[in-house]
Amino acid sequence: MLGWLDARPLSLAITPDRARKLADKPKLKTLTDAVMFFPNRYVRASFPDAQDLMFEGEMFTCIARVEKVEERSNTSGRGARRYMRVQIVTGSTRLSFAMFGNVHLHRTCLQPGNVLMFYGKLALFRQQWELKNVSYVSVFVKDESQFGAFGPLKTVVDIAGSDRKAMEILNRPWLPFYPRRVGTTTAEMLGVMEHVLSSMGDPTEMLPSPRAGRDAPAWPVDQYGAPLLDFATALRQIHQPPVEGPEPARARLKFNEALELQLVMALRRADATQRSSMPMALGAEGSLRQAVVDSLPFELSEGQIDASAEISAALDSTTPASLLLQGEVGSGKTVVALLAMLQAIEAGYQCAFVAPTEVLAVQHARTLVELLGRSTAGSAVGVTVLTGSQKTADRKAALLDVVSGQASIVVGTHAVIQETVEFFNLGLVIVDEQHRFGVRQRDKLRDNSPVDRTPHMMVMTATPIPRTVAMTMFGDLTPVRLPGLPKRAGGTARQGVSTTVVALEKPHWVARVWQRCREELAAGRQAFIVTPRIEGFGGVLQTVEWLSQTELHDYRVGVLHGKMPAEEKDEVMSAFAAGEIDALVATTIVEVGVDIPNATMMIILGADAFGVSQLHQLRGRVGRGEHGGVCLLLPSDQSLPPATMERLHAVASTTDGFELAELDLKQRTEGDVLGADQSGSRVRRSTLLDLTEDEFLINQAREYAEALVRYDEPLARALVVDIEVEEQDYIERH
Repeated sequence: MLGWLDARPLSLAITPDRARKLADKPKLKTLTDAVMFFPNRYVRASFPDAQDLMFEGEMFTCIARVEKVEERSNTSGRGARRYMRVQIVTGSTRLSFAMFGNVHLHRTCLQPGNVLMFYGKLALFRQQWELKNVSYVSVFVKDESQFGAFGPLKTVVDIAGSDRKAMEILNRPWLPFYPRRVGTTTAEMLGVMEHVLSSMGDPTEMLPSPRAGRDAPAWPVDQYGAPLLDFATALRQIHQPPVEGPEPARARLKFNEALELQLVMALRRADATQRSSMPMALGAEGSLRQAVVDSLPFELSEGQIDASAEISAALDSTTPASLLLQGEVGSGKTVVALLAMLQAIEAGYQCAFVAPTEVLAVQHARTLVELLGRSTAGSAVGVTVLTGSQKTADRKAALLDVVSGQASIVVGTHAVIQETVEFFNLGLVIVDEQHRFGVRQRDKLRDNSPVDRTPHMMVMTATPIPRTVAMTMFGDLTPVRLPGLPKRAGGTARQGVSTTVVALEKPHWVARVWQRCREELAAGRQAFIVTPRIEGFGGVLQTVEWLSQTELHDYRVGVLHGKMPAEEKDEVMSAFAAGEIDALVATTIVEVGVDIPNATMMIILGADAFGVSQLHQLRGRVGRGEHGGVCLLLPSDQSLPPATMERLHAVASTTDGFELAELDLKQRTEGDVLGADQSGSRVRRSTLLDLTEDEFLINQAREYAEALVRYDEPLARALVVDIEVEEQDYIERH
């Protein structure tokens, strides 16, 4: 973390056998791996507190006080057997369990008033919680002779080496609980961490001391103004909190996580200032750009005018522009992008317009040709499509247009960034949908220009990005907001989209869904039907067959999914756009960029399988023409968890994308946001930083990163030198 690494093997701190076991499953191989395995909750050791949510059948660990003990005899089976019936209290919850055998040990340890750590499987019996197969270890006892352990939790005593050492560990002011991972338990990690912290020594503080000099960055503080702990103290106290609790340690380590990300972005911004770009002055009245604006079949919205002015100013600079254009679904980002490209073309440069899918790339090219073709000047602008699935002859012709400069605008997918693509004079790169592209792809595009010249770049996204995420994930991009929706021809505003969650327990509601769909189709309009998968129950293939034979048998039903050949996908989208398909059954391949003004109905089957932002994106595909849109969300089951249904109703209750983005962020894990390891490669990810709660620390980390780069750039680079390009790429894309 942040320039610190102790790569010594874990076997230096614990026995080789246990080290091999931990290296196999939780993948804790080094001292750093172990010490960075942070607790996810704490309890006051001698004051049991409320625990996590309890679910029948799950393994459950808690700190609890023994409330009542009864010794009983069971005469069934193989004769009389003595056992103990124990009742414990944790927080406001009572649990009971039976302990057979070892009666003397249980009688000694399970004294009323004693506090122990318990572990077992949760069960419900007559509406009362019980534990099965119970293990325990003493935490707080009235007399040392009452200390003991039984079952798997005896591990903490075994690793500690003695009862007395185990009591010392378990009687600290706060007891940490570690995340559930295959291959380890909290009891084991308590003992392991004791040895790791003793063996490791104190890590060196990597941040400059506040006494380092007048220009050194001010030492960071928490939200209450108190100086953050030094790194070594924080690393120790996150596992062994003092009386004051773990929050000071968590704050420092959260700051480190935020600073690591912010330094990557600050250094990218610093590098950008060292590169030069081509200033592109805005053309005068009567220019190509103005001719295209005058020919548009609608008025530009105030948001489009303001965003275009901001982008235009950024392009007319020798410093390479790095812009993030954020606009709601249907806000008119493509037109804003076109105006930026026309400014570059008039200055004598080519433009690359990169889309995440071939379907979207082809559609963008069609849209651009249509918009340009409305004016005589615009129709002369060459638009070339370049995708990976093109036939050899078509690809050769496209590459020739690119290298000769005949193509003023090159629209494509990742194929545009291949080394075989050589531009004549690339001046502007526009990337649609930021989350599909990362650092490496963007840098490759920049590399397609002459060494002494860096193209301007603009990234477009219809996914609203909360401020803390934008600051953390896209810190090297300057945000440009595109609010509002453009007016249609004639100056009338769009009617918007109404969204409803369909109650499956009411069959007439479900029947009404398809009746409503038929009404839209009968009126000459079109519908999307989206499912979460291609094959299997409720998949695209099954759904299109069912609809064609039942609910929509009188209408033309098409199918679209990612496994179809590119040419076939293009044919389907062309047919749908031409009105030759009434209802299109598809996966989320239609989530972004698809523009069918005549589509007014979006039916999402298995809506609970999609995230908040995905649902918002999908419903943005309808209601883009003269008629309003309808979005119907059908859950996959009647008995979904309340939180899932709340998410669906939240989407139905508002069309504010930024409000929904905040909700989406709160419901996602930090791994989803900051990059959990999906590929097996080692990717650094946040384990403590909460983008919804830690805005103060993120802000401070951003300011500190800027100050540190100014004060000591070599140190700043050293702190993130082990964050490889692939990891930066993953950070940025997630």
